[in-house]
Amino acid sequence: MTCTVYQTNKKTGVTYAYRSESYRDPVTKKPKSRRVYLGRVDPETKQIIPKGEEGTRNRSPLGAPGAAEIMPADLSALLSQQRETIASLQQSIAALQAREMLYQEALQTIFTALKTLKQGLAKPQR
Repeated sequence: MTCTVYQTNKKTGVTYAYRSESYRDPVTKKPKSRRVYLGRVDPETKQIIPKGEEGTRNRSPLGAPGAAEIMPADLSALLSQQRETIASLQQSIAALQAREMLYQEALQTIFTALKTLKQGLAKPQR
């Protein structure tokens, strides 16, 4: 006998669908069941979203909810916007690294001055 079983993950709230088949174990003579994963259940439409191919995950192209509705033209615009953002962030990182080098040089100068001042104070005066 075959039926569909729905199981909800309490932590995430995601409902999964399985095909359950009952059979009798010939060795123990007891009833057992096998489950085959069918996919996730859409919370709005209650339809089963079938699993992907073997070894793949059933996810949208960009990994975000609603990303499957984005058209290819929108994808290229989104990609160019992301590239601009990355370039801007790389420039900011380069500027911060240059500023860090200046601060390190200034600190080194201060430490050297403090060391010579300490040595000067440590010498006994005559």
